[in-house]
Amino acid sequence: MYNFSAPILWRRVEFFNKDYQQSRRALNMSRVLTRRLINFERVMRGKIKPLYCSKMAYLRLEGLKISDTFISAILYSCPNIRFLILNKSKGFSNIPIIEIARFSLKLQHLSLNSCTCLTNRCITEIARFCPKLRHLELSDCSIGNKAVEGIARNCTSLEYLGLKGCKGISKEVLKNLNPKIKIEYPDYSNDEFSDSDLPPLISIDTLDETYFISAFGDYIRITSASTDSERNNIFNSRASALVHSLILGNFSWQGL
Repeated sequence: MYNFSAPILWRRVEFFNKDYQQSRRALNMSRVLTRRLINFERVMRGKIKPLYCSKMAYLRLEGLKISDTFISAILYSCPNIRFLILNKSKGFSNIPIIEIARFSLKLQHLSLNSCTCLTNRCITEIARFCPKLRHLELSDCSIGNKAVEGIARNCTSLEYLGLKGCKGISKEVLKNLNPKIKIEYPDYSNDEFSDSDLPPLISIDTLDETYFISAFGDYIRITSASTDSERNNIFNSRASALVHSLILGNFSWQGL
């Protein structure tokens, strides 16, 4: 599936190709889309900018292979973009993403789902210099806690934050976000265990170290004349009893 649209005055421009690899027909259609993208890039990189560049408010480039120079040219030529969607696009680095913070100060909606080039710095710069940002989608991106911390500090107008599939973000840092923000959280269901699943720690101060000396002294005396197999069996049974008592919290050396 592909699409290209440019309504009057080019306030809304869309190029997207979600499933061009799924069928031969879609692949052929993507070639048409590629030619149109090339023409659009020539316009953006030209020395004389058309009037509609200053009018463009919505740009969607989804599922495409695009370059750093292409994105940079758009950002430089179209300073009034309020909606920018680059979902699943590739071929560019984090450099033009950082430039969003420099050229797109009026940005309100930014969607960067599945953009593999994203870094923490990309997001912290955007959060710092795009104060009007209300909608931010970062699903399936390799960002971490620093990015979320930057969002929490600077995005005071944010209403929606998409973080689905972001594996580098902890639950604790998400607590710093404004509770009014609608958040699509990462999936934590595969976590094997958390700190709350562990038994409470037992302070070593509650145990008399002389018991350890006495117990293991008894073990040495009892097993000094025993065979290796007998000594191992005795030691294993006493070690198991000790661990079991510590876990249950009813530690007693009398049974050792």
